[in-house]
Amino acid sequence: MEQLSVNLDKINHSELVALVQWIGVPASRAVPREVLIEALKSLQPFSFYDPVEEKRQHLSEFLKRYWKKIQMQATKKACPNCHLCRDAQVLECFTLNKQNLGVR
Repeated sequence: MEQLSVNLDKINHSELVALVQWIGVPASRAVPREVLIEALKSLQPFSFYDPVEEKRQHLSEFLKRYWKKIQMQATKKACPNCHLCRDAQVLECFTLNKQNLGVR
C-alpha cells in the first residue's frame, strides 16, 4: 500500500474534518484545528466538548416530538435532522425557536 503524504498546515479546516472522518474518527467543524491534526497523527479518537451539541439535541427532540404540527405550518421545507446541519444553522434555528423548546 502506498503511503499518502499531506502537508496538514496547507489544507483548510473542512478538509481536515474530512480526513479525520475518513480514518473513522467522528469529527465536525466545531473541533479545533490542533485537535484534528493530533487525531490524524495519532490515529486515535479525541474528546471534545461541542457547545452546540446540547442545543442540537434539544432542537432535534423538539422537532421529532412535534413534527406533524411543524410540517403543516412550515412555509419552507423544514427538517427534523439537526445533526445534519452546520452549527450556524442549528444556532440560528435554536435562537429563533428557543421559547418553544422548553430550554432556558
